[in-house]
Amino acid sequence: MSDFEPDRPAEPVSAPGPLLSRRRLLVGAGAGMAGLYLAACGSSGSKSATGSAGTTDEVTLNWLTWNDHYLNRQLADVDKQTGIGARPQLFQDNSDAYLKVKQTGGQFDMVSGDAMWVPKFVEDGLTKSFDLGQIDAASELYSVAREFPFWQDGSNYMGYPVGWSSQQLYYDPRHVSVAPDSWEALTDPAYKGRIVLYNSASDLVAIGGIATGAQEPYSMSDDEIAAAREYLKAIKPNVLKLGAQASDMVTSLVDGSAWIVLNNLGTDLLVKEAGGPDVESVTPREGTIGFMDAEQLVASSKNEDAVMRFLDAAQRADYIAENFMENGRPLFNEKAYKLLVDQGHQERADRFLYNDPEAATRMTLKGPSENEQAYTDAFNEVFGA
Repeated sequence: MSDFEPDRPAEPVSAPGPLLSRRRLLVGAGAGMAGLYLAACGSSGSKSATGSAGTTDEVTLNWLTWNDHYLNRQLADVDKQTGIGARPQLFQDNSDAYLKVKQTGGQFDMVSGDAMWVPKFVEDGLTKSFDLGQIDAASELYSVAREFPFWQDGSNYMGYPVGWSSQQLYYDPRHVSVAPDSWEALTDPAYKGRIVLYNSASDLVAIGGIATGAQEPYSMSDDEIAAAREYLKAIKPNVLKLGAQASDMVTSLVDGSAWIVLNNLGTDLLVKEAGGPDVESVTPREGTIGFMDAEQLVASSKNEDAVMRFLDAAQRADYIAENFMENGRPLFNEKAYKLLVDQGHQERADRFLYNDPEAATRMTLKGPSENEQAYTDAFNEVFGA
């Protein structure tokens, strides 16, 4: 192991992972975010037509999202049923999506967002809340998903709840003989060039904070950020790359280029089903981060009604159950869980805590840092070169 040691001893916790107390709602994020660029994206298009749902205008919505938020069959079906298409554009980090929406105005209609980033979008006027009750598909959600206090905005909701997951370490026991049950374990020189993490400045610096004993990983002091930066420097030689999507972590384990990755619940089965090795999971004893995500309505979109109708058609149980089987992490659609049980997949769903959505409230949730520029600077100092 390297000489790096956490500042405080960690309390051991049991698998499938320590889900830390939810931090308070963060406000304020700086403008200097790493790896951001203005998307060259056309505005939403409309054409005169009659869809199968009887609409007289077909619309194609521009959607900033991750690749596990949709299925191609789902998009094709919804377009056929409603005359509303969707043009997904992928992004890596919430800060990336934030800046794209901020700089492109109404070029986007929807944007996916994690946890405490959702209130940030609303507070800064980039997205707007809506009546969740106007979307009939919302009746299929677990009740807890419709009641998260940090997504409530009076009688409205800040986004349509999709799914959640804690972030686990997955490792290949053929090469990693001792479970990496602490963040300090990632500094071991035996793992040089064999670790894949997410390309997210705020989240990686927050992980550095967890590793070094910070009590509020997304709200650290300058000294805590400095300690987190030193941790990231200690693990940098071992980082093969920073992945953009959850699927990048799976691929890295399947092809053997990575021995350890940080990824969502369900990665072990996805790796095995893709022809990869048997991998195991562990949650660092110091704790970990997690997300719950939502689809948000961009405030300057001219297609609000189409967004509502798209969500109503796309967020139905059969699509959500299929998405779970393909991508693994738990989702908030309760009717889809019942469908999975009927299809013989209860063991798989329960293994990924699909039937325990309350667990999503016991994580250190992803969000904007209170000093985004300092987090970005720390990240760039380590990984920007």
